[in-house]
Amino acid sequence: LYPAARGEGAYLFFDEIQEIPEWGAFLRRVVDTEKATVYVTGSSSKMLSSELKSEFRGRSLVRELFPLSFSEYVRYKTGGVPESNAPFSSSAAALLRHHLVGYLERGGFIATLEQTPADAIQLLQEYASRTVAMDVVERYDVKNPRLASLFLARCMASSGRELSVNKVYNEFKSRQISVSRNTLSDLLEYYEDAYLLFSVPEFTRSLANNTRSASKVYAVDPAMFGAFSPASALDHGQRLETAVFNALRRRTPAVRPGSVCRLLIKDKNKSHEVDFVAGDALLMQAYGLIQVSVDMTSEKTREREIAALDAAMAQFDLGESVIVTMDEQADIPCKHGVVHAVPAWKWLLS
Repeated sequence: LYPAARGEGAYLFFDEIQEIPEWGAFLRRVVDTEKATVYVTGSSSKMLSSELKSEFRGRSLVRELFPLSFSEYVRYKTGGVPESNAPFSSSAAALLRHHLVGYLERGGFIATLEQTPADAIQLLQEYASRTVAMDVVERYDVKNPRLASLFLARCMASSGRELSVNKVYNEFKSRQISVSRNTLSDLLEYYEDAYLLFSVPEFTRSLANNTRSASKVYAVDPAMFGAFSPASALDHGQRLETAVFNALRRRTPAVRPGSVCRLLIKDKNKSHEVDFVAGDALLMQAYGLIQVSVDMTSEKTREREIAALDAAMAQFDLGESVIVTMDEQADIPCKHGVVHAVPAWKWLLS
């Protein structure tokens, strides 16, 4: 159509090309013989960098695309997003707080945002079921599709909580569901490859897989948790923690394992947990400590969250840390630094 492009150069875009046999060899020929920059997109785990054809290893860059972030959700709803480093008027803050609740409940899958809540849940469940069928069962030749669906539902409903493979194994055995621990561990890895959910390990140099260990898991979107949780559940704590994790996941590309972890720490015979550590687990270096707490009006909750961050700041020699809340904003001095309490809508825009 445009012969001049062969001399001047062109951009070529291919979507879902992984469905075409020998697509790798075809594109390698294009790259080698034409003056072209090629973009390839796909919604299948076959597009992962680990699955790229050998023809492209060392010759391609991979970008991850997620459901809408909070700032993208606000832009979708209002047409624009306020500058996060500018002062917010009271009306702007109220509007963003309103949209935060909408984002936690409706999530970032665009096609679901114009549906009724019931239809949106059905569509999200279909997204997950189709992904399991194509990117888990078919791709890995899983022999028990029903088990794959049941375990996914259990994982999604646990978003923002610890998931013990051992515990789920015992639950399934008590329900007369034939399963092994290794199978559950493999399925969890397959779900991660398919971008349905992510697991967050403990911040430690020991990154070996342990089929009996427990990690926190997070759905790829807050609404995915809602689509698989009990009908009566509206846990803003789990939804908010899921949204914060996904924001960190975007900001901290998974170049290697251990870039976003949870921290379990002991200080003077007391055990503490920090929801997220951003850093490098292999080098045991942390540059961000983030706690998530919907409501800190309870003095007991407040003391627990601040004590955990204070102990972590001392361990990693950091002067500040963050608690993401629904409403509170304050700088809280403590023994080893300052804890910044930040409203979630503001933190998610930063």
